[in-house]
Amino acid sequence: MESSSHIEYETETDSFAESGKRLNHLLDQIGFKAERGRVAFFQKYLIERKPETFDGLNYNTVRSWFNNSSPSMIKIDVIISALQESYSFNHNIPQIKTWWKVGGYYPFIDETGIASPTIHDLQKRNEADREKAQFIVMSLVTEVAGEKFNNLTGEDLVRLKDSAVKMSDDFANPFKTTCPSEYLKIAIQNELKSVLNEK
Repeated sequence: MESSSHIEYETETDSFAESGKRLNHLLDQIGFKAERGRVAFFQKYLIERKPETFDGLNYNTVRSWFNNSSPSMIKIDVIISALQESYSFNHNIPQIKTWWKVGGYYPFIDETGIASPTIHDLQKRNEADREKAQFIVMSLVTEVAGEKFNNLTGEDLVRLKDSAVKMSDDFANPFKTTCPSEYLKIAIQNELKSVLNEK
């Protein structure tokens, strides 16, 4: 069973036998653009950040890095330096450079020796969790409504579901640091109901 803190990621040597796969994984780890056009975006990024080295950088050269060739170690140093201007590397940089060039020891592990999830992995997991939440909320609406379920219209049910899904999304959003007052009111009303029922 997967836990949020200990997820096993594919880190076998065979998974990253090609330097292009290692480059893609490295870029995933730091949150570099993962959509279509990554090669062109990477080329443009390097030319803009390090024109002294990459002024005449050819698209086909960059594309070859995403297949089975890699730049020289000198260029890898410059590329990692360019990426560090905009992205955080929370792992051993010399190890990452060597791993990209020749493979070997997987560098993206935390202090406990567990492979770190990429931003892409976390986004996919968040998307999957949000999809599951829709079904969980629908079953909870049915459960909470109980006998009143048959008296509710489709519009009523959608309203209840949407309200609960919004609350679930807000709860899961790491950028929301204060609880919205409508949720506080719900908690207070619920607790007040319990207090009054005990009297």
